[in-house]
Amino acid sequence: MRRGGEMPRPITRYVAISEIMQSLRRIIKTLQNYSHKVSEEYGITGPQLWALKTLSINENLSLGELSKRMYLHPSTVSGVMDRLEKKEYVFRERDQRDRRVVKVQLTPRGKRLVKRTPNPIQGKMVYGLGKLTKERLGLIYDSLQKLVEIMEAQDVKVTFFFDQG
Repeated sequence: MRRGGEMPRPITRYVAISEIMQSLRRIIKTLQNYSHKVSEEYGITGPQLWALKTLSINENLSLGELSKRMYLHPSTVSGVMDRLEKKEYVFRERDQRDRRVVKVQLTPRGKRLVKRTPNPIQGKMVYGLGKLTKERLGLIYDSLQKLVEIMEAQDVKVTFFFDQG
């Protein structure tokens, strides 16, 4: 049922395809606009902001823990950390108990930046998806997997949305 208790009306294939394309354009445009705004106002990318905000909530994380919290591969997060470290927003140090583990922390400069910045849009998506029922999440998952297959994009290497690095 739709909002207001009305029954959903059947739609044609043309309308369904048209609305799917429009929805994808809206999502992509929203991500582009957000990333551009963050870059212009704060000198960092949207993905870098997401990493900084995640670190501000969960201090002193290993790269692996940070990757899990951001739903990304560790090599992707490592590249973002390289760029943030060059800008002196984060620093890395080896764990004293296990020298194989590298912990990431915000610098004082990074903490100041995080206080001034908006919440990352990627976090908004992750939070919203996390609130969905398992069934609804499964439908979205299956639909997006099918769309990736239709686009023949299974082997496309991806990082963050609109990451410039």
